[in-house]
Amino acid sequence: MPPGWHVTTGPGVLLYPTSNGDVAGSFSLEADIFLFPGESQEEFGLFLGGQDIDSPGAPDYAAFVLRRDGHAAVLRRAGAQTTAVANWQRHESIVAHTGGKDAVKNTIRVDVDQLNATMLVNGVKVLSVAREGLKTDGRIGFRIGKDVNLHIATLNVTRRLAPVPPPKTTAEKKE
Repeated sequence: MPPGWHVTTGPGVLLYPTSNGDVAGSFSLEADIFLFPGESQEEFGLFLGGQDIDSPGAPDYAAFVLRRDGHAAVLRRAGAQTTAVANWQRHESIVAHTGGKDAVKNTIRVDVDQLNATMLVNGVKVLSVAREGLKTDGRIGFRIGKDVNLHIATLNVTRRLAPVPPPKTTAEKKE
């Protein structure tokens, strides 16, 4: 379904490129996702740092995900165990799907630098977690929970070749 992919899940799924889908260092992932009407309150979003994702019962990754109700979280999957790195929380920048016949669009971006992994939704910072202890290097893709109907229009990967300069201080701006 150009552009992108239409996905309707039964069980939850990880979708990822089979080649050239690994990233490391400082990078950004960004996807435009349209959520269609439905009852499922399961998550959808991006995963990164994927290791052993083809092994049954032993995947390892971090997921930056949204829910239909306008909440976001960062989840860590290690084998059969999923834990919250950042608990579910509502944010006003997330377009919730409150019913009706139309899809709602959210642009999810994850920026990974030397210290943090930061989730932005529709251009606004929603969550940030320390990179330390969070696997970020490895396979990237989409994590979509069970019974979710959505359309993914884009997946953009930006690999940073140099650090982003820090913002100027107020004193530097006046000079």
